[in-house]
Amino acid sequence: MYDAIVIGSGIGALTTAGLLAGVAGARVLVLEKHSTPGGLTHSFRRMGASWDVGLHYVGDMHPGSRPRQLFEYLTGGALTWNRMPSGYDRFILPGHGLTVTIPSSFKEYQHLLISLFPHEKRAIQRYCRDVKRAYSWMSLRYMADMVPPQASPAIHLALRLRTGCALEHTEHYMERRFRDPALRALLTTHWGDYGVEPTRSAFVAHAMIVCHYMDGAWFPRGGSGQIARMIEERIRATGGEIRLCQDVDDILIDNGRAVGVRVSDRSGPTPVSYEERAPIVISGVGARETYTRLLPTTGPVGALTARVRDRIARLGHGGSAVTVYLTLDHYPAGVDGSNIWVNTSQGPDNLEQMTEDLCRGRPQSAFISFPGIKAGDRHATVEIVSFAQPQAFDRWLGTRPGMRGEDYERLTSAMARGLIGLADTAIPGLTDAVRSVEVATPLTIEHFTSHEGGCFYGLPLTPERFAADLVSPSTPIDGLYLTGQDAGMPGIVGAAMAGMSTACKVLGPAGYPRIMRALRDQVPTQDHASSSHDTTTERTAGAARHRATVQRARWMSPTTRDITLELPECATWEAGQYALVRVAPFEWRPYSLASAPGRTVRLLVDVRTKGMGASWASTTAPGDDVDLELPYGHWLVTPDRGTTDAEAPHRRIFIATGTGIAPFLAAFEAGRRDDDILIVGCSRTEDDLTGRVDTPLPRLIQCVSREAAPGTFHGRITDYLNAEGIDPQATYYVCGSARIVRDILRIIQAGGARVSYETF
Repeated sequence: MYDAIVIGSGIGALTTAGLLAGVAGARVLVLEKHSTPGGLTHSFRRMGASWDVGLHYVGDMHPGSRPRQLFEYLTGGALTWNRMPSGYDRFILPGHGLTVTIPSSFKEYQHLLISLFPHEKRAIQRYCRDVKRAYSWMSLRYMADMVPPQASPAIHLALRLRTGCALEHTEHYMERRFRDPALRALLTTHWGDYGVEPTRSAFVAHAMIVCHYMDGAWFPRGGSGQIARMIEERIRATGGEIRLCQDVDDILIDNGRAVGVRVSDRSGPTPVSYEERAPIVISGVGARETYTRLLPTTGPVGALTARVRDRIARLGHGGSAVTVYLTLDHYPAGVDGSNIWVNTSQGPDNLEQMTEDLCRGRPQSAFISFPGIKAGDRHATVEIVSFAQPQAFDRWLGTRPGMRGEDYERLTSAMARGLIGLADTAIPGLTDAVRSVEVATPLTIEHFTSHEGGCFYGLPLTPERFAADLVSPSTPIDGLYLTGQDAGMPGIVGAAMAGMSTACKVLGPAGYPRIMRALRDQVPTQDHASSSHDTTTERTAGAARHRATVQRARWMSPTTRDITLELPECATWEAGQYALVRVAPFEWRPYSLASAPGRTVRLLVDVRTKGMGASWASTTAPGDDVDLELPYGHWLVTPDRGTTDAEAPHRRIFIATGTGIAPFLAAFEAGRRDDDILIVGCSRTEDDLTGRVDTPLPRLIQCVSREAAPGTFHGRITDYLNAEGIDPQATYYVCGSARIVRDILRIIQAGGARVSYETF
């Protein structure tokens, strides 16, 4: 039995779990629905390039600051921060004729504003004082949840006396203080950092962001995706673990107290339901989701939480966003890693109008970030973010990424073109440098994070949220706590500090001093690589972690490495599943399992990505030890599939490009049928891997697009399928790059056949 169960693996959840493990030696189970830990600190990759989905920059991370101490403790000092340029934010407001770079000093910031708007000098000075007071007020709010109970009344009294303008609407404050509309626009353009437009946001939310960055901005070296794996080391050191692909369905209540969770293990082809029990349950998936989805809304529990649910319903929703992820051939001149905010509007931001314009391909505003530069990555990458109302995407609710139809693709293409064009006005030459484009909408965010409507900042930071006392880890249910941004403030540091508040609550009156001593003394409780010395971690659900040994590593082609690993014991998996492999101290990569179950694991790795996985695959040699978790995943199935494989006696047709043949090799080892067909596509015959595998293959059809070769079809796989037609009685399996799989699926579905697919 675990000492605590944490739902979600966002930074707030991991902070709470890491502190409970490190400070109290607690055995903590973290349950994450996604196949990657980290929540909005996770990153995703395409051909070696990576993008950070939620962390774009972090303030208040100078050496010695409380957030810096906290992250150093949680990661055992493994996390390194790169300082961004001194002018970390550049605001471009064409409608007001302004281009302003924000300095990394509050004093310089005040001088800059006065130099630009000398007629507003006294109002600017007052504004700077008000911002600091509101920041101090929110800091006291955090303290009220951390300190022992006997100190809390004094803090709450100070809060009442020092509220000031903290709970005033941001726009109301700006209109009351400043006459110049250009100054008001400049001061509020970055409201996307807290997710609520000035007409609705509380001034304290604005103030927290302003002060947060007034000593500059930082970014984690190597990107944000490694943070969760670093904190995992501390959690595992005391017997805890992070389980991936675990959907928490319910929080279990017994006699009015939280006693555990009911979970659907989705790490394999078929969901498996099970229960885990613990005396403490901590939810990091958001207040709305916790009270309305994980807890009963009727009966005794519903009665206990009715007041909170009513307050949450009255708040409405916060903002969501559309993000365009770009890979570039090169960075245009002038790009140095600073963020760029572009806002073409001349009046107050209206989210409804912004959303309508964005969907028409004429966005008003955008935030532009360069994760490759900030992380120190070799790939040139860009993120363009524009806020939007999630209701604009309601017609596709319930659909799966990649399967939303041509209307959705036309919409995302129009938004992408519009945002790239707007960014190009601030960064001339950007459009010409674009090599690849990917778009995420509020539906994408909801799919991966479970935040309703893709509202990734949680409950909106309106005055009503603070007045309703909805900024706390406490809940009406004994043994149940909240963590993350809904227990404090949004953003990486805001959620982490809320995670610290939750840990203080869980540990009781002595929690705060115990955590403070731990942060001050920074005594490591584990070796960074401690978990790499484990052989197999015993689990009741999900994938297992193994320490394997490289048996064979050979080049199948100049760009493909064939690696065979030996496990310490037999394992089971199915064709279409994959393993997570540790390719660097805190970096894991997914690779399809290319062999039948047993003690031997075969992987085919394309090294053209030039990323960490490619580096590991290129250099690993027989005798090396490798950490891996398996099995994960399953074949994805298109919505119109009518029967299972067991029910379908029809022939199987496998379609692959490149290392996409890997899961098919596992299928052929497990049981090849006489009427199976394998269709492979490649640019040239030298790129075809089928002649170099030692697995018996079925009837083979080779599609070669860039040369005419005897015995092959000259053209792409899509050309072959269009020419030969689709067998509606067959079951098709498709594996390859996302773009190729999408094109092939359209043809097969139009032909009325069943399709199972996977992308890499």
